[in-house]
Amino acid sequence: MYWEMVPNLQLDKFRDFFRYYKGTPNQDAALETLWKAMPVSLLEPDSAWVLKFREPEPKKESKIPAAAIDLICEFEGFRENVYDDGVGVPTIGYGSTFYENNDRVAWGDPPITRERARSLMLLVCEDFWSYQEKYVPFWSQMTDGQRGCILSFAYNCGKAFYGANGFTTITNVLSSRKYGDMDYALHLYINPGSPVETGLRRRRDAEFALWCS
Repeated sequence: MYWEMVPNLQLDKFRDFFRYYKGTPNQDAALETLWKAMPVSLLEPDSAWVLKFREPEPKKESKIPAAAIDLICEFEGFRENVYDDGVGVPTIGYGSTFYENNDRVAWGDPPITRERARSLMLLVCEDFWSYQEKYVPFWSQMTDGQRGCILSFAYNCGKAFYGANGFTTITNVLSSRKYGDMDYALHLYINPGSPVETGLRRRRDAEFALWCS
């Protein structure tokens, strides 16, 4: 009979022993019993299962187009030390205000590498991307360039710009799919007459070029 050839403890059930391990005395005693019963070859540090267990977790492939990341990095600019974002918020790297563990960036924090700064920025971008995906209409029907453009705009102007006060024009362009007006809508946000106008105009130009790509 088939059932007689199937082990009583199949793999999915065997996994449960480790999934629900809490270090209780009975669980530790059970593990010790298992350890003593294991062949020496399975206890070697270079045994196949140990090496497989220690392999790093595969990185999830990002949905974010590389061109969008490059654009954001270019215009945010890299700073290894903590700086003022313009409104008194401690910021580091490519405009990051939090670290991987959700701790806020603070004055006096040590400098970071360009690689870590990019990693922190990607964490923010993944969050921003998910938000736009949820709230911006027709997101799934847009091209990578169009989504990348909106991501950069959101990174610069605020994650929740869509539907917010002060963003009526670009909200209407997106909600009604009047994409022919996107260039005009983007260039409404350049802070005319301010010291940052030139830089913002260049950024909006680059975002629109990405939109059209």
